Amino acid sequence: MSLRKRPVYMIGIASELIGVHPQTLRMYEHKGLLRPRKSIKNTRLYSQEDVDLGRYIQRLTQEMGMNLAGVKKVIDLEHQVARMDGELRALREELDRQELEHRRLISEVHQSYKKELVLMPRGELARNSRRSR
Repeated sequence: MSLRKRPVYMIGIASELIGVHPQTLRMYEHKGLLRPRKSIKNTRLYSQEDVDLGRYIQRLTQEMGMNLAGVKKVIDLEHQVARMDGELRALREELDRQELEHRRLISEVHQSYKKELVLMPRGELARNSRRSR
């Protein structure tokens, strides 16, 4: 697990780092905006990634005037865009791979028919075609 995802902050510390009341973090959790891990004793533990997301939620609500439903929609859309970006990247890589394979196969075809071609002296074909009539 990366350090950014490691749950290390209890709710009091996380709320101070984000600049909100601990109850606000509980509300974010209830709305599905934050998903802190729980310790064995059921204590909420927040990672640095959670803290950064909490700050982002605060910016959207305070500076942009969004309500939490709007924030949830924005975050969901950002996740969808990131997922689609990954799919697009994978599709482009597959397309590039298939294009290389296609070029290789075309090259093989070109090489094969070049071996089958036989050079004939000039005029030889014209003389043979008259005789066969």
